[in-house]
Amino acid sequence: MVETEKKSEEKKVEDMPVQAPKTETSENLAAQPLPQASDFLSAQEARATGESYAPTPEEIKQRNKRSLVMALGILAFMVLVYAITVLKIGATAG
Repeated sequence: MVETEKKSEEKKVEDMPVQAPKTETSENLAAQPLPQASDFLSAQEARATGESYAPTPEEIKQRNKRSLVMALGILAFMVLVYAITVLKIGATAG
């Protein structure tokens, strides 16, 4: 008898919908009206949430590495385009 009561209580708890805790941001966003279909592509003002994020030193190092790789890739592309241009101009001139 006790086991069936525990199972029924567990089932009741499992069947209950889980609600996300309301935050100030979700309340502010919920209070604002949804854009109309004609406003879908129009610009909207950004809403400040008051949240901030400080990257860790490892994330900063990874970001700097990515930036360096992107800069070197762009530089290599520029050199390639320059070299091809010079070769094509030289071929037509001479």
